[in-house]
Amino acid sequence: MNLVMRLGVLAATAALVMGGCGARSFSSELPANLDEIDAIRDDDTLSPQQKREALAALGIDPVTINGLLRDELLGNQFGGDLQSAFDKVTADQLDQLTPDEIQAYGDATGVTSYGDDEAARIARFFQDESIRSRDDLENWLDDPQNILPDGIDEQNLRGVFVDTSPNDVIDDLP
Repeated sequence: MNLVMRLGVLAATAALVMGGCGARSFSSELPANLDEIDAIRDDDTLSPQQKREALAALGIDPVTINGLLRDELLGNQFGGDLQSAFDKVTADQLDQLTPDEIQAYGDATGVTSYGDDEAARIARFFQDESIRSRDDLENWLDDPQNILPDGIDEQNLRGVFVDTSPNDVIDDLP
């Protein structure tokens, strides 16, 4: 775990631990107080991505936001939504997809609903193997020398990112 991630985890842990002591403001510990954070987290009118953006506007780093939104589907793994996923898929930027975007895109295709763990594995796989386009992925999957990392279902991966055209999710875009 790199230093930035460790600091983010430490900040999130500090916020959770200190929040349990009854105090509501730690200006020297976090860039925002817990009342501000809770107001955003508890706002049902905000999408997960809007919550991430509001927390970031308070000066909270992305890793800490992941922790603060840990129970928020499509908000707990670096954010994104179907529109941002679609934009990256059509721009041959699969290696830039966040796990949250992978989940949103998988849901929209109707092929599968990825859980947090598998979506994170797929994002890491795309990055590690420099998979940028649907063609890159198809070529990689068709090479018998390649073996997918544990925890990634090949049939679903192929179905979501190779067999399903991005045009098939256009009707689901906002």
